Amino acid sequence: MMRVLITGGAGFVGLALAQALLEQGAEVRLFDSRPPPSTFLEALRPHAARLTARQGSVCDDAAVRTACQGMTHVFHGAAVTAGPQREASEPLDVIGVNLGGTIRVLRAAADEGVTRFVYPSSLTVYGAEVEGDGLLAEAGTPTVPDTLYGITKYAAECTALRLGALWGVSVVTARIGSVMGPWEGKTGARDLVSPCAQIAALAAQGKTVILPGVYPRREMIYVPDLVDGLIALLSKQDPAYERYNLSANLDWSDLLVHWCGALEQRVPGFHWEVSPRHSNIDYYGATPRAGLDATRAHTDLGFTPRFGRDAALRHYADWVARHPSFFS
Repeated sequence: MMRVLITGGAGFVGLALAQALLEQGAEVRLFDSRPPPSTFLEALRPHAARLTARQGSVCDDAAVRTACQGMTHVFHGAAVTAGPQREASEPLDVIGVNLGGTIRVLRAAADEGVTRFVYPSSLTVYGAEVEGDGLLAEAGTPTVPDTLYGITKYAAECTALRLGALWGVSVVTARIGSVMGPWEGKTGARDLVSPCAQIAALAAQGKTVILPGVYPRREMIYVPDLVDGLIALLSKQDPAYERYNLSANLDWSDLLVHWCGALEQRVPGFHWEVSPRHSNIDYYGATPRAGLDATRAHTDLGFTPRFGRDAALRHYADWVARHPSFFS
Protein backbone atom coordinates (compact mmCIF):
# COMPACT_ATOMS: atom_id res chain seq x y z
CA MET A 1 0.00 0.00 0.00
CA MET A 2 1.31 3.43 -0.91
CA ARG A 3 1.78 5.82 1.99
CA VAL A 4 1.77 9.26 0.43
CA LEU A 5 2.81 12.55 1.99
CA ILE A 6 1.15 15.52 0.27
CA THR A 7 2.73 18.86 1.12
CA GLY A 8 0.41 21.75 0.45
CA GLY A 9 -2.18 19.17 1.37
CA ALA A 10 -4.89 21.66 2.36
CA GLY A 11 -4.72 23.34 -1.04
CA PHE A 12 -6.67 22.77 -4.23
CA VAL A 13 -4.66 20.05 -6.00
CA GLY A 14 -3.51 18.51 -2.72
CA LEU A 15 -7.08 17.87 -1.57
CA ALA A 16 -8.13 16.48 -4.96
CA LEU A 17 -5.13 14.15 -5.05
CA ALA A 18 -5.73 13.03 -1.47
CA GLN A 19 -9.36 12.17 -2.22
CA ALA A 20 -8.44 10.04 -5.23
CA LEU A 21 -5.63 8.25 -3.39
CA LEU A 22 -7.85 7.49 -0.40
CA GLU A 23 -10.58 6.16 -2.66
CA GLN A 24 -7.99 3.85 -4.24
CA GLY A 25 -6.92 2.47 -0.86
CA ALA A 26 -3.73 4.44 -0.17
CA GLU A 27 -2.70 5.93 3.15
CA VAL A 28 -2.44 9.73 2.96
CA ARG A 29 -0.81 12.32 5.17
CA LEU A 30 -1.57 15.99 4.52
CA PHE A 31 1.04 18.56 5.53
CA ASP A 32 0.19 22.26 5.34
CA SER A 33 0.34 25.45 7.35
CA ARG A 34 -3.48 25.27 7.55
CA PRO A 35 -5.81 22.42 8.51
CA PRO A 36 -7.84 20.77 5.74
CA PRO A 37 -11.35 22.19 5.25
CA SER A 38 -14.05 20.64 7.44
CA THR A 39 -16.08 19.97 4.29
CA PHE A 40 -13.26 17.80 2.98
CA LEU A 41 -12.92 15.85 6.24
CA GLU A 42 -16.66 15.23 6.29
CA ALA A 43 -16.71 14.07 2.67
CA LEU A 44 -13.80 11.67 3.26
CA ARG A 45 -15.04 10.36 6.61
CA PRO A 46 -15.36 6.76 5.28
CA HIS A 47 -11.58 6.80 4.72
CA ALA A 48 -10.64 8.58 7.95
CA ALA A 49 -8.60 5.65 9.25
CA ARG A 50 -6.11 6.14 6.39
CA LEU A 51 -5.96 9.94 6.54
CA THR A 52 -3.84 12.07 8.84
CA ALA A 53 -3.22 15.82 8.75
CA ARG A 54 -0.33 17.73 10.26
CA GLN A 55 0.24 21.46 10.34
CA GLY A 56 3.62 23.01 9.75
CA SER A 57 5.85 24.87 7.33
CA VAL A 58 8.07 23.39 4.64
CA CYS A 59 10.66 25.87 5.90
CA ASP A 60 10.76 24.04 9.28
CA ASP A 61 13.23 21.12 9.10
CA ALA A 62 11.90 19.34 12.17
CA ALA A 63 8.26 19.55 11.07
CA VAL A 64 9.15 18.32 7.58
CA ARG A 65 11.11 15.36 8.90
CA THR A 66 8.28 14.37 11.22
CA ALA A 67 5.80 14.60 8.35
CA CYS A 68 7.96 12.33 6.16
CA GLN A 69 8.27 9.55 8.73
CA GLY A 70 6.85 6.27 7.47
CA MET A 71 5.97 7.59 4.01
CA THR A 72 6.81 5.71 0.79
CA HIS A 73 5.87 8.45 -1.71
CA VAL A 74 5.86 12.27 -1.67
CA PHE A 75 3.86 14.75 -3.71
CA HIS A 76 5.45 18.11 -2.97
CA GLY A 77 2.69 20.57 -3.76
CA ALA A 78 3.49 23.26 -1.20
CA ALA A 79 4.18 26.55 -2.97
CA VAL A 80 3.38 30.24 -2.93
CA THR A 81 1.65 31.11 -6.20
CA ALA A 82 2.60 34.76 -6.16
CA GLY A 83 1.00 37.53 -8.16
CA PRO A 84 2.92 40.72 -9.07
CA GLN A 85 2.18 42.48 -5.77
CA ARG A 86 3.53 39.64 -3.64
CA GLU A 87 6.48 39.20 -6.01
CA ALA A 88 7.47 42.79 -5.29
CA SER A 89 6.78 42.79 -1.55
CA GLU A 90 7.77 39.26 -0.42
CA PRO A 91 10.37 37.84 -2.82
CA LEU A 92 12.43 36.15 -0.11
CA ASP A 93 9.36 34.40 1.30
CA VAL A 94 8.35 33.15 -2.15
CA ILE A 95 11.85 31.84 -2.86
CA GLY A 96 12.16 30.39 0.64
CA VAL A 97 9.01 28.30 0.27
CA ASN A 98 9.18 27.41 -3.42
CA LEU A 99 12.88 26.55 -3.61
CA GLY A 100 14.15 26.20 -0.04
CA GLY A 101 11.08 24.21 0.99
CA THR A 102 11.56 21.83 -1.94
CA ILE A 103 15.13 21.09 -0.85
CA ARG A 104 14.06 20.46 2.75
CA VAL A 105 11.25 18.10 1.79
CA LEU A 106 13.44 16.20 -0.67
CA ARG A 107 16.24 15.83 1.90
CA ALA A 108 13.80 14.41 4.45
CA ALA A 109 12.29 12.13 1.79
CA ALA A 110 15.75 10.82 0.88
CA ASP A 111 16.59 10.12 4.51
CA GLU A 112 13.27 8.29 4.91
CA GLY A 113 13.93 6.08 1.86
CA VAL A 114 10.96 7.42 -0.12
CA THR A 115 10.37 5.52 -3.38
CA ARG A 116 9.09 8.36 -5.58
CA PHE A 117 9.08 12.15 -5.25
CA VAL A 118 6.70 13.99 -7.60
CA TYR A 119 7.21 17.70 -8.08
CA PRO A 120 4.36 19.69 -9.70
CA SER A 121 5.87 22.39 -11.89
CA SER A 122 4.08 24.84 -14.15
CA LEU A 123 3.69 25.90 -17.77
CA THR A 124 5.01 29.27 -16.59
CA VAL A 125 8.51 27.78 -16.86
CA TYR A 126 8.10 28.34 -20.62
CA GLY A 127 7.96 32.11 -20.06
CA ALA A 128 6.83 34.19 -23.02
CA GLU A 129 6.36 31.02 -25.07
CA VAL A 130 3.00 30.47 -23.33
CA GLU A 131 1.48 33.46 -25.12
CA GLY A 132 -0.04 32.52 -28.47
CA ASP A 133 -0.90 29.34 -30.36
CA GLY A 134 0.58 25.90 -30.76
CA LEU A 135 1.77 23.29 -28.29
CA LEU A 136 4.67 23.54 -25.88
CA ALA A 137 6.80 20.39 -25.60
CA GLU A 138 9.06 19.34 -22.74
CA ALA A 139 11.99 19.08 -25.17
CA GLY A 140 12.55 21.78 -27.75
CA THR A 141 10.53 24.60 -26.17
CA PRO A 142 12.78 27.18 -24.44
CA THR A 143 12.43 27.45 -20.67
CA VAL A 144 12.97 31.13 -19.89
CA PRO A 145 10.47 31.95 -17.12
CA ASP A 146 9.68 35.63 -16.62
CA THR A 147 7.75 35.72 -13.32
CA LEU A 148 9.07 34.94 -9.86
CA TYR A 149 6.63 32.03 -9.63
CA GLY A 150 7.86 30.58 -12.94
CA ILE A 151 11.49 31.21 -12.03
CA THR A 152 11.18 29.42 -8.68
CA LYS A 153 9.23 26.56 -10.25
CA TYR A 154 11.92 25.98 -12.86
CA ALA A 155 14.70 26.34 -10.30
CA ALA A 156 12.93 23.90 -7.98
CA GLU A 157 12.33 21.26 -10.65
CA CYS A 158 15.98 21.43 -11.78
CA THR A 159 17.19 21.35 -8.18
CA ALA A 160 14.94 18.42 -7.26
CA LEU A 161 16.09 16.41 -10.26
CA ARG A 162 19.77 17.08 -9.51
CA LEU A 163 19.56 16.41 -5.79
CA GLY A 164 17.37 13.38 -6.35
CA ALA A 165 20.13 11.90 -8.49
CA LEU A 166 22.73 12.70 -5.83
CA TRP A 167 20.63 11.50 -2.89
CA GLY A 168 19.17 8.37 -4.50
CA VAL A 169 15.53 9.47 -4.82
CA SER A 170 13.46 8.88 -7.97
CA VAL A 171 12.20 12.37 -8.86
CA VAL A 172 9.76 13.21 -11.65
CA THR A 173 8.19 16.56 -12.44
CA ALA A 174 4.79 17.43 -13.92
CA ARG A 175 4.34 20.68 -15.83
CA ILE A 176 0.76 21.87 -15.41
CA GLY A 177 -1.28 24.70 -16.90
CA SER A 178 -4.52 26.15 -15.54
CA VAL A 179 -6.57 23.76 -13.41
CA MET A 180 -10.25 23.91 -12.49
CA GLY A 181 -12.55 21.76 -10.42
CA PRO A 182 -13.59 20.61 -6.93
CA TRP A 183 -11.73 21.85 -3.85
CA GLU A 184 -10.44 25.10 -5.36
CA GLY A 185 -11.00 28.13 -3.15
CA LYS A 186 -9.20 30.95 -1.38
CA THR A 187 -6.29 29.69 0.73
CA GLY A 188 -3.90 32.61 1.04
CA ALA A 189 -1.13 30.72 -0.76
CA ARG A 190 -2.59 31.34 -4.23
CA ASP A 191 -3.01 34.99 -5.15
CA LEU A 192 -5.04 34.30 -8.30
CA VAL A 193 -8.14 32.20 -7.68
CA SER A 194 -9.39 31.02 -11.06
CA PRO A 195 -12.52 32.59 -12.61
CA CYS A 196 -14.17 29.15 -12.47
CA ALA A 197 -13.77 29.02 -8.69
CA GLN A 198 -14.84 32.66 -8.30
CA ILE A 199 -18.04 31.83 -10.18
CA ALA A 200 -18.59 28.64 -8.17
CA ALA A 201 -18.29 30.56 -4.90
CA LEU A 202 -20.83 33.21 -5.93
CA ALA A 203 -23.23 30.54 -7.19
CA ALA A 204 -22.97 28.58 -3.91
CA GLN A 205 -23.60 31.81 -1.97
CA GLY A 206 -26.73 32.62 -4.03
CA LYS A 207 -25.19 35.67 -5.70
CA THR A 208 -25.42 36.81 -9.30
CA VAL A 209 -22.33 36.36 -11.48
CA ILE A 210 -21.43 39.21 -13.82
CA LEU A 211 -18.84 38.28 -16.44
CA PRO A 212 -16.68 41.00 -18.01
CA GLY A 213 -16.77 39.38 -21.46
CA VAL A 214 -15.30 36.44 -23.37
CA TYR A 215 -12.62 34.51 -21.49
CA PRO A 216 -9.58 34.03 -23.73
CA ARG A 217 -8.35 30.62 -24.86
CA ARG A 218 -6.44 28.94 -22.03
CA GLU A 219 -4.48 25.79 -21.41
CA MET A 220 -6.82 23.98 -19.01
CA ILE A 221 -7.29 20.63 -17.30
CA TYR A 222 -10.05 19.34 -15.02
CA VAL A 223 -8.59 18.40 -11.65
CA PRO A 224 -9.76 14.73 -11.56
CA ASP A 225 -7.94 14.24 -14.88
CA LEU A 226 -4.84 15.97 -13.55
CA VAL A 227 -4.94 13.74 -10.48
CA ASP A 228 -5.02 10.65 -12.69
CA GLY A 229 -1.78 11.82 -14.27
CA LEU A 230 -0.18 12.58 -10.91
CA ILE A 231 -1.07 9.14 -9.55
CA ALA A 232 0.45 7.62 -12.68
CA LEU A 233 3.66 9.52 -11.92
CA LEU A 234 3.61 8.35 -8.30
CA SER A 235 3.05 4.74 -9.38
CA LYS A 236 5.04 4.35 -12.62
CA GLN A 237 7.99 1.99 -12.38
CA ASP A 238 11.05 3.41 -14.12
CA PRO A 239 9.49 6.36 -15.97
CA ALA A 240 11.19 7.05 -19.28
CA TYR A 241 11.48 10.80 -18.68
CA GLU A 242 12.13 13.27 -15.87
CA ARG A 243 9.61 15.88 -17.05
CA TYR A 244 6.03 15.43 -18.24
CA ASN A 245 3.44 17.92 -19.46
CA LEU A 246 -0.01 17.01 -18.12
CA SER A 247 -2.77 18.44 -20.29
CA ALA A 248 -6.21 17.55 -21.64
CA ASN A 249 -5.61 19.46 -24.91
CA LEU A 250 -9.33 20.23 -25.25
CA ASP A 251 -11.16 23.18 -26.81
CA TRP A 252 -12.12 25.35 -23.83
CA SER A 253 -13.50 28.21 -25.98
CA ASP A 254 -16.10 30.36 -24.17
CA LEU A 255 -15.42 28.25 -21.09
CA LEU A 256 -17.05 30.56 -18.55
CA VAL A 257 -20.27 30.93 -20.50
CA HIS A 258 -20.55 27.13 -20.62
CA TRP A 259 -19.63 26.96 -16.92
CA CYS A 260 -22.40 29.37 -15.97
CA GLY A 261 -24.80 27.34 -18.11
CA ALA A 262 -23.85 24.14 -16.29
CA LEU A 263 -24.38 25.81 -12.90
CA GLU A 264 -27.82 27.01 -14.00
CA GLN A 265 -28.83 23.37 -14.39
CA ARG A 266 -27.67 22.32 -10.91
CA VAL A 267 -27.83 25.34 -8.56
CA PRO A 268 -31.42 26.56 -7.97
CA GLY A 269 -31.87 30.28 -8.46
CA PHE A 270 -28.44 30.87 -9.99
CA HIS A 271 -28.28 33.92 -12.29
CA TRP A 272 -25.54 35.31 -14.46
CA GLU A 273 -25.01 37.99 -17.07
CA VAL A 274 -22.30 39.75 -19.07
CA SER A 275 -21.51 43.37 -18.26
CA PRO A 276 -17.91 44.61 -18.74
CA ARG A 277 -18.53 47.75 -16.66
CA HIS A 278 -20.01 45.99 -13.62
CA SER A 279 -18.23 42.62 -13.57
CA ASN A 280 -17.58 40.82 -10.28
CA ILE A 281 -15.28 38.19 -11.82
CA ASP A 282 -11.56 38.91 -12.25
CA TYR A 283 -9.82 37.57 -15.36
CA TYR A 284 -6.48 39.06 -14.21
CA GLY A 285 -5.86 40.52 -17.65
CA ALA A 286 -5.74 37.04 -19.14
CA THR A 287 -4.49 36.62 -22.70
CA PRO A 288 -4.69 33.59 -25.03
CA ARG A 289 -2.28 30.81 -24.13
CA ALA A 290 -0.65 28.00 -26.04
CA GLY A 291 -1.33 24.40 -25.05
CA LEU A 292 0.90 21.75 -23.54
CA ASP A 293 1.96 18.80 -25.67
CA ALA A 294 1.08 15.76 -23.52
CA THR A 295 2.28 13.11 -26.00
CA ARG A 296 5.03 12.01 -23.62
CA ALA A 297 2.54 11.43 -20.77
CA HIS A 298 0.17 9.58 -23.08
CA THR A 299 2.76 7.21 -24.54
CA ASP A 300 4.79 6.52 -21.39
CA LEU A 301 2.17 6.81 -18.63
CA GLY A 302 -0.96 5.84 -20.55
CA PHE A 303 -2.40 9.19 -19.51
CA THR A 304 -5.69 9.89 -21.30
CA PRO A 305 -8.12 12.37 -19.68
CA ARG A 306 -11.54 10.89 -18.88
CA PHE A 307 -13.56 14.13 -19.05
CA GLY A 308 -14.47 16.16 -22.10
CA ARG A 309 -15.35 19.82 -21.56
CA ASP A 310 -19.09 19.40 -21.10
CA ALA A 311 -18.74 16.29 -18.94
CA ALA A 312 -16.21 18.10 -16.74
CA LEU A 313 -18.49 21.10 -16.28
CA ARG A 314 -21.50 18.92 -15.42
CA HIS A 315 -19.42 16.94 -12.91
CA TYR A 316 -18.05 20.12 -11.34
CA ALA A 317 -21.48 21.78 -11.17
CA ASP A 318 -22.88 18.72 -9.41
CA TRP A 319 -20.05 18.93 -6.87
CA VAL A 320 -20.74 22.63 -6.22
CA ALA A 321 -24.42 21.86 -5.67
CA ARG A 322 -23.54 19.14 -3.14
CA HIS A 323 -20.88 21.13 -1.25
CA PRO A 324 -22.12 24.74 -0.87
CA SER A 325 -20.61 24.94 2.63
CA PHE A 326 -17.11 24.73 1.13
CA PHE A 327 -17.54 28.31 -0.12
CA SER A 328 -19.07 29.75 3.02
